[in-house]
Amino acid sequence: MTILCDRDLLELMRDGLISPFDPEMINPASIDIRVGRTAIVEGNDGLNVPLTLGEYGLLVAPGETVLISTMETFDIPNGYAMDLRLKSSIARRGWNHALAFWVDPGWRGVLTMEVTNKLRYNHLILTPGERFAQVIVHELSAPSARPYAGKYKDSNAVSGERK
Repeated sequence: MTILCDRDLLELMRDGLISPFDPEMINPASIDIRVGRTAIVEGNDGLNVPLTLGEYGLLVAPGETVLISTMETFDIPNGYAMDLRLKSSIARRGWNHALAFWVDPGWRGVLTMEVTNKLRYNHLILTPGERFAQVIVHELSAPSARPYAGKYKDSNAVSGERK
Protein backbone atom coordinates (compact mmCIF):
# COMPACT_ATOMS: atom_id res chain seq x y z
CA MET A 1 0.00 0.00 0.00
CA THR A 2 1.05 3.55 -0.71
CA ILE A 3 0.21 6.54 1.47
CA LEU A 4 -1.00 9.44 -0.69
CA CYS A 5 0.69 12.84 -0.63
CA ASP A 6 -0.98 16.26 -0.72
CA ARG A 7 -1.13 16.45 -4.54
CA ASP A 8 -2.87 13.07 -4.79
CA LEU A 9 -5.16 13.92 -1.87
CA LEU A 10 -6.23 17.15 -3.57
CA GLU A 11 -7.11 15.25 -6.74
CA LEU A 12 -9.16 12.67 -4.79
CA MET A 13 -10.95 15.43 -2.87
CA ARG A 14 -11.86 17.15 -6.13
CA ASP A 15 -13.30 13.80 -7.28
CA GLY A 16 -15.59 13.64 -4.21
CA LEU A 17 -13.60 11.77 -1.55
CA ILE A 18 -14.71 14.22 1.15
CA SER A 19 -17.59 16.66 1.26
CA PRO A 20 -17.57 19.55 1.91
CA PHE A 21 -14.43 20.02 -0.16
CA ASP A 22 -11.90 22.33 1.55
CA PRO A 23 -8.33 22.28 0.20
CA GLU A 24 -7.16 24.04 3.40
CA MET A 25 -7.72 20.76 5.26
CA ILE A 26 -5.00 18.96 3.28
CA ASN A 27 -1.66 18.32 5.02
CA PRO A 28 1.49 16.86 3.40
CA ALA A 29 0.24 13.24 3.88
CA SER A 30 -3.20 13.48 5.53
CA ILE A 31 -6.49 15.38 5.55
CA ASP A 32 -7.83 17.08 8.67
CA ILE A 33 -11.36 16.21 9.72
CA ARG A 34 -13.62 18.06 12.12
CA VAL A 35 -16.00 17.32 14.95
CA GLY A 36 -19.57 17.04 13.65
CA ARG A 37 -22.87 17.92 15.33
CA THR A 38 -24.13 14.51 16.48
CA ALA A 39 -22.92 12.41 19.41
CA ILE A 40 -23.91 9.38 21.45
CA VAL A 41 -23.13 9.38 25.17
CA GLU A 42 -23.43 6.73 27.85
CA GLY A 43 -26.78 6.10 29.44
CA ASN A 44 -27.65 3.64 32.20
CA ASP A 45 -27.29 0.67 29.85
CA GLY A 46 -24.34 1.70 27.67
CA LEU A 47 -23.58 4.14 24.87
CA ASN A 48 -27.05 4.86 23.60
CA VAL A 49 -28.15 8.45 24.31
CA PRO A 50 -28.11 10.49 21.07
CA LEU A 51 -27.33 14.22 21.28
CA THR A 52 -27.05 17.15 18.92
CA LEU A 53 -24.14 19.41 19.79
CA GLY A 54 -25.00 23.06 20.15
CA GLU A 55 -22.68 25.93 19.39
CA TYR A 56 -20.78 25.47 22.67
CA GLY A 57 -20.16 21.77 22.17
CA LEU A 58 -20.24 18.85 24.58
CA LEU A 59 -18.53 18.71 27.98
CA VAL A 60 -16.90 15.30 28.46
CA ALA A 61 -16.05 14.11 31.98
CA PRO A 62 -12.71 12.50 32.91
CA GLY A 63 -12.69 8.88 31.77
CA GLU A 64 -15.89 9.28 29.72
CA THR A 65 -16.12 7.81 26.21
CA VAL A 66 -18.29 9.48 23.57
CA LEU A 67 -19.17 8.56 19.99
CA ILE A 68 -18.95 11.65 17.78
CA SER A 69 -19.68 12.20 14.10
CA THR A 70 -17.37 13.88 11.66
CA MET A 71 -18.50 17.08 9.99
CA GLU A 72 -17.37 15.61 6.68
CA THR A 73 -19.04 12.95 4.58
CA PHE A 74 -16.77 10.42 2.87
CA ASP A 75 -17.02 8.39 -0.33
CA ILE A 76 -14.05 6.00 -0.50
CA PRO A 77 -13.40 4.83 -4.07
CA ASN A 78 -12.57 1.22 -4.70
CA GLY A 79 -8.79 0.94 -4.71
CA TYR A 80 -8.33 3.15 -1.62
CA ALA A 81 -8.69 2.78 2.16
CA MET A 82 -8.32 5.22 5.07
CA ASP A 83 -6.84 5.19 8.54
CA LEU A 84 -7.69 7.78 11.22
CA ARG A 85 -5.35 9.35 13.79
CA LEU A 86 -5.95 12.13 16.28
CA LYS A 87 -4.13 15.38 15.64
CA SER A 88 -1.17 15.56 18.03
CA SER A 89 -2.43 18.81 19.60
CA ILE A 90 -5.74 17.08 20.42
CA ALA A 91 -3.99 14.08 21.99
CA ARG A 92 -1.85 16.44 24.08
CA ARG A 93 -5.02 17.93 25.56
CA GLY A 94 -5.98 14.51 26.92
CA TRP A 95 -8.12 12.97 24.19
CA ASN A 96 -7.65 9.38 23.09
CA HIS A 97 -9.23 7.59 20.14
CA ALA A 98 -10.15 3.92 20.12
CA LEU A 99 -8.07 1.83 17.74
CA ALA A 100 -11.03 0.57 15.69
CA PHE A 101 -10.74 3.00 12.83
CA TRP A 102 -10.10 1.63 9.40
CA VAL A 103 -12.27 2.64 6.43
CA ASP A 104 -12.54 0.08 3.64
CA PRO A 105 -12.86 0.74 -0.10
CA GLY A 106 -16.46 1.42 -1.10
CA TRP A 107 -17.48 2.87 2.29
CA ARG A 108 -19.56 6.04 2.21
CA GLY A 109 -21.16 8.30 4.80
CA VAL A 110 -20.39 10.28 7.95
CA LEU A 111 -17.72 8.65 10.11
CA THR A 112 -18.12 7.91 13.82
CA MET A 113 -15.12 8.49 16.09
CA GLU A 114 -14.90 6.80 19.50
CA VAL A 115 -13.11 9.27 21.78
CA THR A 116 -12.25 9.19 25.48
CA ASN A 117 -11.23 11.94 27.88
CA LYS A 118 -8.10 10.37 29.39
CA LEU A 119 -7.60 13.12 31.97
CA ARG A 120 -8.06 12.23 35.64
CA TYR A 121 -9.45 15.51 36.96
CA ASN A 122 -10.57 17.82 34.17
CA HIS A 123 -13.43 17.91 31.70
CA LEU A 124 -12.74 18.41 27.99
CA ILE A 125 -14.99 20.02 25.37
CA LEU A 126 -15.87 18.64 21.94
CA THR A 127 -16.63 21.66 19.77
CA PRO A 128 -18.42 21.29 16.41
CA GLY A 129 -16.18 22.31 13.53
CA GLU A 130 -12.94 21.84 15.49
CA ARG A 131 -10.09 20.14 13.62
CA PHE A 132 -9.83 16.99 15.68
CA ALA A 133 -8.31 14.15 13.69
CA GLN A 134 -6.73 13.37 10.35
CA VAL A 135 -7.22 10.63 7.81
CA ILE A 136 -4.38 8.95 5.98
CA VAL A 137 -5.40 7.64 2.56
CA HIS A 138 -3.80 4.43 1.31
CA GLU A 139 -3.85 3.27 -2.30
CA LEU A 140 -4.35 -0.48 -2.54
CA SER A 141 -2.31 -2.70 -4.84
CA ALA A 142 -5.49 -3.22 -6.90
CA PRO A 143 -9.22 -2.50 -6.57
CA SER A 144 -10.94 -4.75 -4.04
CA ALA A 145 -12.93 -7.70 -5.36
CA ARG A 146 -15.51 -7.09 -2.59
CA PRO A 147 -15.76 -3.40 -1.61
CA TYR A 148 -17.49 -2.52 1.66
CA ALA A 149 -21.25 -3.13 1.67
CA GLY A 150 -21.81 -3.54 5.41
CA LYS A 151 -24.33 -2.18 7.90
CA TYR A 152 -22.61 1.18 8.54
CA LYS A 153 -22.52 2.27 4.89
CA ASP A 154 -24.46 5.46 4.09
CA SER A 155 -24.53 6.67 7.72
CA ASN A 156 -25.65 10.31 7.86
CA ALA A 157 -24.99 10.87 11.60
CA VAL A 158 -23.08 9.29 14.46
CA SER A 159 -23.71 5.53 14.61
CA GLY A 160 -23.78 3.31 17.65
CA GLU A 161 -23.34 -0.43 17.46
CA ARG A 162 -25.62 -2.04 14.89
CA LYS A 163 -26.49 -5.69 15.40
